Amino acid sequence: MTHISNNGVVVGAGWLGNPLANKLADSGWHVLKTSRLKKNEKDWVQFNVEQQVCDINLSEAVWFFCIPPGRTPEAQNAYREYLKTSLSVAKTQKAKRFIFCSTTGVYPNKPISFNENLEIDANTDKQLRLLQNEQIVKESGLNTVIVRLGGLMGPKRHPGRFLSGKTLSSSANASVNMVHQDDAVNGLLFIAEGDCQQPIINLVAPHHPTKEAFYDKATQLLGVLPVNFEKNECEPRIISSEKVRNLGFEFKHKDLFDALEHC
Repeated sequence: MTHISNNGVVVGAGWLGNPLANKLADSGWHVLKTSRLKKNEKDWVQFNVEQQVCDINLSEAVWFFCIPPGRTPEAQNAYREYLKTSLSVAKTQKAKRFIFCSTTGVYPNKPISFNENLEIDANTDKQLRLLQNEQIVKESGLNTVIVRLGGLMGPKRHPGRFLSGKTLSSSANASVNMVHQDDAVNGLLFIAEGDCQQPIINLVAPHHPTKEAFYDKATQLLGVLPVNFEKNECEPRIISSEKVRNLGFEFKHKDLFDALEHC
């Protein structure tokens, strides 16, 4: 097996994982990127649980699990199998750390501020699935960090394009909890390279405008139809990123209105 000081395995080198892998490589890491399909390209390896193919072979690496959770029951089951298999292989190959990309969707829809230390009671099936995935990671016996990412935005993921002309069931005055791709990548690198002893970290921009203000700006920038809302009650559900900022991480896009200009 290859063995140098900074080895990295990025499971799911897609919209988030591929720029993360490139950032790691630019920072001097030796990185393997996984794909379900076989690619005859440098640093890509096939990892296909359905076909029982795993070409990952890198000892004492930091693993980054970047596969997004599925929406359908079939996709959710496949996701969990990839997670379990990744943890097993990582353990066999003596992984230094396993960084799991989770989501702030684990937090309930309540108008309060959430930090990583709060106990979460699952109110929905989606919450329960997400928390179960985190529990699998916690019980793996590996050195793990669970990173709860806010809503992702960035190149080819402009919030205004996805929701233009739609009517949302959420309130116009609900708070936005999002993070730009640049900060998601930089945050994951910061956690990997730092002496992070925190089991769970929220990675969310420290700016929480109302959904109405945010999506008005987003759709205006694109010149598309605005987003509508079914209600306008004040719902300040804030996901705090104070912990990662206290550790020394600085967001490139602190202001989400500015972040929209870089999508």
